[in-house]
Amino acid sequence: MIEKVLNASLEMFDDSEIYHKEQTNTSIRYGNWDLRRISSDRISGVMMRVKKEGKLGTASATTLDDPKALIDAARDSATLGEEVPYGFSTVTEFPEVDSHSTEIPDYPTSKMIAMCEEAKKEIKQALPDISLNVGISKNEERLQIVTSGGARAEHRETGFSFTVSAPIKGAGTSIYRYKEEIAPFAYPEDVIGEFIRRYRWTENKVTPATKRIPVIWTPQAMYMFTLSFATGLSGDELAKKTSPLMDKHEKQIFSEKLSLIEDSHSPRMGARGFDDEAIPTEKRALLENGVLKSYLLDLRTGAKLGARSSGNGFKKALFGGGTNMMPNPLPANLWLEPGDSSLNEMIASMDEGILLTGGMGFHSGNYSQGHIAVQANGFMIQKGRVTGRLDSTMLSTNIYEDFANVRTVSKEVELGMGGYYPYVLVDSMQVVGK
Repeated sequence: MIEKVLNASLEMFDDSEIYHKEQTNTSIRYGNWDLRRISSDRISGVMMRVKKEGKLGTASATTLDDPKALIDAARDSATLGEEVPYGFSTVTEFPEVDSHSTEIPDYPTSKMIAMCEEAKKEIKQALPDISLNVGISKNEERLQIVTSGGARAEHRETGFSFTVSAPIKGAGTSIYRYKEEIAPFAYPEDVIGEFIRRYRWTENKVTPATKRIPVIWTPQAMYMFTLSFATGLSGDELAKKTSPLMDKHEKQIFSEKLSLIEDSHSPRMGARGFDDEAIPTEKRALLENGVLKSYLLDLRTGAKLGARSSGNGFKKALFGGGTNMMPNPLPANLWLEPGDSSLNEMIASMDEGILLTGGMGFHSGNYSQGHIAVQANGFMIQKGRVTGRLDSTMLSTNIYEDFANVRTVSKEVELGMGGYYPYVLVDSMQVVGK
């Protein structure tokens, strides 16, 4: 069907691109210990981009069932569209990426429920008074992109995820742990054990004194670092000459302990052989021992800068995304190289510090310039042990200053937002408490 729509557009437009994504998802949700929902959803989305007399037109729909309506809407859009200096992909070969499991379609719902029930039983014995939420899901996705220039890109991926969480009494936040992989996995004992450990840490609340202290960034908190850094790498900021990384290529910008790789070709969650513009993704270093190696360009920003796309055009934005979005220059699946310390060793080595699990208010700060100021979520560390959850604590940092001084990086690596990260112990950051 997608070829039929493309062929119908060829006589009307100078250049065409059709993006079609189909998803199926089965999920089970427990709330406050009880089974609340079993659902199965099928979602489809289409976006068409065209060029007519140099102007860009777009149209979107939920399916390909009405080609004429989609093409007519794109034509009308192009009459008022902006002139664009780039064409759509003409690439015909893409890296082969294995991110699909044949086990997912037939994996029984009964096994998913059994995993949730087992988690309930184990957590009930340890933490009988909390309000427990458990979720498990399996999903499949098929993405097709075709262009009038000859690109034919297709990607299939699967995912299996397990999440356990519970609100902290009187805090307005929650403790959560999760696991997600391409294929089904066995009962996640490590996830449950760490959830119980961290919830027990919340029994006391601690407000640190206002000063600079060491901070361990968990993999779940590292999105604040990577999103801030990625904004500086973005072709948008480079084209506007507002990036703090202008003229920093091949220069030391962070600690030599940090090496950040775009690795979309390894069989992990988020692996892709092409971006959302049918441009091949690459395995490459963004940071190598703290030295800046690469920038992020899509077709639009590449054209502005007189360069090729680096395969970083994705239909995403800060904390969002969707089929009908225009691509933005963002990183592909990230991998921060691990070190040789364990999390427990990091905690034991600290006389005073913070284990940072997240931050409230990140989106409203000047993160594009590397400045982060958030209400800190996490735990206080005193004399080598966790003494309680943070209360009334603010954290502020300029990543280009503070991440130049990294004490150690963990050997444990976990899935976080946008990639896989170890725990990173930064020498000191400004904390505002009592």
